[in-house]
Amino acid sequence: MEKNDPDQQTRVLIPLVNDLFQIDATYRRGQRLVMSLSFRYEREKSGRLLKDRLRLAGYDFTLNESEETLTLDIDPSPRFRIPRINIILFVITLFTVYFVPVFLKIMPGTLMEAVPPGVEGPLTFFEELSYLFGALPQILSRTLDALAAGAGIEFTLAMISILFVHEMGHFVASRRRGIITSWPYFIPAPNIIGTFGAIIKSKSPFWNRRDLIEVGAAGPIAGWLVASFWLIYGLSQSTALPVDAFRYSDIVFSLDGESIIVRLIAPVLAGPLGEGYFYNFTEAAFAGWVGMLITAINMLPIGQLDGGHVIYGLLRRKQKYFGWAAMLGLLILGYQSPMWWFFAAFGFIFGVAHPPTLEDHHPPSRTALIMGVTALIILLVSFTPIPFR
Repeated sequence: MEKNDPDQQTRVLIPLVNDLFQIDATYRRGQRLVMSLSFRYEREKSGRLLKDRLRLAGYDFTLNESEETLTLDIDPSPRFRIPRINIILFVITLFTVYFVPVFLKIMPGTLMEAVPPGVEGPLTFFEELSYLFGALPQILSRTLDALAAGAGIEFTLAMISILFVHEMGHFVASRRRGIITSWPYFIPAPNIIGTFGAIIKSKSPFWNRRDLIEVGAAGPIAGWLVASFWLIYGLSQSTALPVDAFRYSDIVFSLDGESIIVRLIAPVLAGPLGEGYFYNFTEAAFAGWVGMLITAINMLPIGQLDGGHVIYGLLRRKQKYFGWAAMLGLLILGYQSPMWWFFAAFGFIFGVAHPPTLEDHHPPSRTALIMGVTALIILLVSFTPIPFR
């Protein structure tokens, strides 16, 4: 059936409307579609949500409201339209992923050089801040020199591609199932990878567990494949060095507390570790390692994380037991790597249990089951119990 078939266009639009409004009549006015709607729920909230959905989906429309009804006049052929804020955030994140990790790597050594001879003992916060401001021009100069020499390019390409493909996996799966989501919002950050990742906001409910699994699993599977490529490529270029060969600001990698996949492939691609040796990951390997870590975190079976979607789609209300087990595991692991307490707090704040879908009784399809199991295997092989000490 052709994309611009009037009947098909109507069928695509109806699910975006009829959970919020009762559709009393539908007719054509030239090339436009007109729907006469009656309110089901709170007027202002329902109207606002419908507008958000239709804008995100790329439709041109007008809403005419009377006391009892709402008339939707819409061009049923959506347009490809990326909101300006998403583009701006992407460009800023591209810069921070490129610039900030190199800046933070150069900063500690340069800051130590700025401390006058004879100053001993730990510095106070204000002393450290004072020396940092004094050394800032030199830190910036060295950062720009490193960037000009090629630092940051490989990491940026790898990190952005992993995040982009992960989020677009969600986006494409959502649109395929008629679930309206935003374009990805990339989040810049002043941390060692230059970003807090990216998010997609959903403006439609999940109709059934099939859709929940497919949308939840599509992002981790797609992002994991890209992360695997960068990890394998990067490890093939990485080396094992004695501990005294590393600089103060380098991140040192061993196999202690690592994921199953890194433990299996690192000795093959980068060589075995001797006594007193650690891995010196290339930028590509580090980005792939981070991508694996992010994917595994997203696949934790907690609330609104991707893993919460998948486990609820597979096991329904039993998901909450896996969620609380994961929360307990994070609290215990936090004594070895405190970052896990942050994600445990996320679970407490936003909820451990996953809400039901609108048609929870419909079983997931075979494709959804395969995707769900695949995503859980990715969690198993990619989870890093102690990423940082």
